[in-house]
Amino acid sequence: MRDRPLRPALTLAVLLGGVAFARAPASLPVYVEDSHAGSFYWMIRNLPLDRDYQLLLIDAHSDASEILGSDSIRQAIMEAAGSGQLDSLVGRWRRNGTIQAFNWIEPLLPHPVSKVWWIPADSLPAAGIERRQQEVRQEIDAHEAVYALRDGDLSGKYEVTDLSHFPWNRIEEPVVASIDLDYFATAQSSDEIRLRIGGILDRVLQLPNLQAITFSISRPYLTSQAQAHLLLYEALRYAIRVVNADIHYEPFADTGEDRSEMAKEFYRRRLQPPRYELESAPGVLRTLFLQNASRIAVSEPSGRWEALLKNWRREPRIPRVRLWVDGHRMPDGAEFTFAAGKRFRLEVESPVMPPRPRIRWKVLASAHAMYNLAGEDQGFANGAPRYLVDREEAVDAADGGAELDGEKLVPFFDKKTGLGTLRVFCEATYGEEVYRSSVIRLSRYLGEGYTGKLTEIFNLPYVYGSALLKSGGRTSADARQGADCSHFIIYGRRREGAEIPYVNPKDLLPYLELIDEFQGFENGVAVGRHGAIVMTPALLRKGLLLHFGKHVAAVYGNGGKSDALTGDTLVVHQLEGPPEFTTFGAMAAKYAQIRVMTFR
Repeated sequence: MRDRPLRPALTLAVLLGGVAFARAPASLPVYVEDSHAGSFYWMIRNLPLDRDYQLLLIDAHSDASEILGSDSIRQAIMEAAGSGQLDSLVGRWRRNGTIQAFNWIEPLLPHPVSKVWWIPADSLPAAGIERRQQEVRQEIDAHEAVYALRDGDLSGKYEVTDLSHFPWNRIEEPVVASIDLDYFATAQSSDEIRLRIGGILDRVLQLPNLQAITFSISRPYLTSQAQAHLLLYEALRYAIRVVNADIHYEPFADTGEDRSEMAKEFYRRRLQPPRYELESAPGVLRTLFLQNASRIAVSEPSGRWEALLKNWRREPRIPRVRLWVDGHRMPDGAEFTFAAGKRFRLEVESPVMPPRPRIRWKVLASAHAMYNLAGEDQGFANGAPRYLVDREEAVDAADGGAELDGEKLVPFFDKKTGLGTLRVFCEATYGEEVYRSSVIRLSRYLGEGYTGKLTEIFNLPYVYGSALLKSGGRTSADARQGADCSHFIIYGRRREGAEIPYVNPKDLLPYLELIDEFQGFENGVAVGRHGAIVMTPALLRKGLLLHFGKHVAAVYGNGGKSDALTGDTLVVHQLEGPPEFTTFGAMAAKYAQIRVMTFR
């Protein structure tokens, strides 16, 4: 049970309008703040609430305390929202401590939160579930006898369960997951924390209609700042690895005076309840923020945040990775593209101060071969995950060394060709202090012109609906995080300078011109309506395409052996997996209609 307030607190919730998500959003909102009251403020200001949500509360405490007068406060919020004064009202509530970590949910019931699934532990016996259900009834109906709510008893909106019994794949309604990091406070090691947070978030991301995730650090309920730093690091590290997550963190947000029973104990000892202090973060957390500063939005006060980042960047122990290609050091940067035949290596600049660190090289690679951003099954990537998740994988062959020869990285590129895109960084360890370098993206290609450009984005997942993919200010395949079949094909032409939008195979047709329609093979040579289909060098450089109606591929060529399109001619495409080479014969056996086309 989260602590009761020292005195009754006046609180309210808002039922804001807007266009509700018909399904899970393509970019997952993730919000982080010290107090769970921040989740309340974020939800009422950011979620379109013209429909009901179910709240998945993963928390050691129920946060079910009733707020006296919440009906009248709801009305006040709607009036403020209608007059454009909501921001001012929220600011005043924050200063006054109107919403507390133990009572932030009750004002959201029964709308926009129609049901709360409270998971207080990984596993609970039936008696433990019943005891907590009784706790909820007592907390949420504390004032019902003297100050009845318009909607009556709200305890029926809470259901207590555990991880194993929660219906992960059976909830079709929009879901907001709210995770309090004190849920993991009993973990005995950093490895256990990592496994537990990762395991839960893996399951949360599979919720069919997940709308957002909020995190509460809950510093007063943790044993130390060190524990808070570790929990925040593991939660953020996972969230950052979700490529299509929009992360909002408020490290300096204030929710006013803490009026919990725990706070009362601190006040009796003439102490302030502890707050999370990001300024004291260890090197690994500081450099995680630096590594991903462009991905983490901080609203207030922005000057304080920028000053903190600037100060952290002065740290001399932060590893700085440099790239050498064919013996030449490349200019400083985060993205490099070079031919597959060139030798390359990465090295960490010598630290300014001794001792020399132990270096651990890591790569970031997609956790799955395909994703579906469309939010529904339309014949491609059916049932595939909606959110793109990277995994960190250690380069064991280079463990401990300040230099990483490219040959040790090649196995992490496309398994069949050694081509494509890979992201690399390192961790430098000084005793028990760890610092992360910036991430460097390497893209190895094979061949010149249009088809060579296509091989730059091998080793990336198939992303159905990749028009919805945005990362680093870029859209779809330009972000080099994955593509669907037509966006893969369009990427090469855009890299050649053409202004072609990312469209589906059907809408690509106006940008193409027909060369011939495949009719069959004669003596192994592909024949169209106008005779043998010829691949001229000029056509290959421009882009010789195969359009199958709902799919599209590109002719890679015969390696100069022949100008005729044959069953053995190499074709490159992407369909429900990373890009790959296949043969024209294999494609012809699969598709009834094949139009041979080129870009206009």
